[in-house]
Amino acid sequence: MLNIYSRDTSRDGALTVVPPAAQDNAGDETGWCEITPDGVWIDLFEPDREEERYVEGVVGLNLPTREDMQEIEFSSRLYLEDGAAFMTAQVAFYGGHEHLQSGPVTFVLHRQHLITIRYIDPKSFSIFADRTIRQSGTCDQPHEALGNLLEVLIDRTADLLEKASATVDEISGRIFAPKRGRNLEKVLRELGRCQSDTARIRDSLVSFGRLLLFARALDHEVVGTDDAGFNAFHDKLRTLEKDVASLNDHSAFVSGNIAYLHEAALGMINLEQNTTIKIVSVASVAFLPPTLIASLYGMNFEFMPELHVPWAYPLVVAAMVLSAVVPLVWFRIKGWL
Repeated sequence: MLNIYSRDTSRDGALTVVPPAAQDNAGDETGWCEITPDGVWIDLFEPDREEERYVEGVVGLNLPTREDMQEIEFSSRLYLEDGAAFMTAQVAFYGGHEHLQSGPVTFVLHRQHLITIRYIDPKSFSIFADRTIRQSGTCDQPHEALGNLLEVLIDRTADLLEKASATVDEISGRIFAPKRGRNLEKVLRELGRCQSDTARIRDSLVSFGRLLLFARALDHEVVGTDDAGFNAFHDKLRTLEKDVASLNDHSAFVSGNIAYLHEAALGMINLEQNTTIKIVSVASVAFLPPTLIASLYGMNFEFMPELHVPWAYPLVVAAMVLSAVVPLVWFRIKGWL
């Protein structure tokens, strides 16, 4: 899908989206509307080859393929080519799933356009698109569109981290709650999923940090603005870098908290197992003397003491009860129970 966000002079420069259904131009062999300098933001979402060729022909750039975007080498994700900056970041998102997913998004900063290429659908893009249409001034220039879009993406990542942190706090309360109703096996599975989500968030933050560092090193020619706009762009990126650094610290804290809770859950499981084994061991020791007495008087010998004595049965029963109670009392006095 190809969405072009262009300035609308009738609305004081506010952006308007040219939907794919309105991009058909019968007089054009490409079958697409003309991308003019007013088309500040070109968003390619799951583009087919025809859409890629059309945009490449208009802007004069070779756009990275889906396979290129998956590369993890630094030189494949952040580079300059033909006067444009190509920057790829890993973005965490839910996308209708219960737990976080992640995927690459490429930002191409050109003098006249900001081009985004993505095969994922984070909510941040729809939020930013709605904001650019409602509010003028958020996307006047390509570099402004890049800075504001990155701000929305980082804010959304912060929300994801806050949600993960709240989930970890809820799990912590369940681990240290009274034993009744506590399912530690389920808790361990949930902690594993939280750790996976946090790892995706940290990966996203690291990629954003590298992208911002690379973007701050771009010169005037690539950014395509005057000194005032260039300085404002740099100030924006520095602010976002500080946000990413603080979020990285918080994600490290959440990850460490998850590791602690994992160890605590395993410790609780060991304590419960030890308590069960202790109860079984005490019961075995307590019932050994009664078992011995019952075994002795269960022998089938013709001549046995007290065999025909009337008080023999009560005496043996009392001896078995006493031999079971005395060890239990002794264990209680010693604090073993």
